[in-house]
Amino acid sequence: MSKSVEKRILLMEKRLANMEIFNFVKESNLIEGITRPPTNSEILEHDRFVDLPVITVAELTRFLRVYQPGAKIRDEFGMDVRVGKHIPPEGNPDMPNILAALLADIDDLTPFQMHLKYETLHPFMDGNGRSGRALWAWHMQSITGHAPYNFLQHFYYQSLDGSRL
Repeated sequence: MSKSVEKRILLMEKRLANMEIFNFVKESNLIEGITRPPTNSEILEHDRFVDLPVITVAELTRFLRVYQPGAKIRDEFGMDVRVGKHIPPEGNPDMPNILAALLADIDDLTPFQMHLKYETLHPFMDGNGRSGRALWAWHMQSITGHAPYNFLQHFYYQSLDGSRL
């Protein structure tokens, strides 16, 4: 194969990957009721995030600075939230450690389980849905070598698998 053909194939693969990321971020935003197109900053940050070798509290916080500026980890008493009918654990000074422990256990959990535990904890004041879906994509990529960018379809089947006795 000629170098020019190889170059075109690589360019097409990069364009496809960028389109997949765009569509994932768009879908993730739509789940939150955000109807505008994804920003370049959101796309670049998502791409950076899923390529990280390990996820830390600091990396999640950095991700949120792009997606939900001003969102803070719930590390003080009184930093409580309610998500529909779900009332997550109270905000408290140990929240960063609780989140770090959850992230340390990531290899023992499926992406579905990790996502559920993260969303149940709801460690930030805002932006947990989009950061949780990005964490799911990172976890899928760390397991398979490729992040599938059709979250709802994959998560639907993972939820069925996770709920079967």
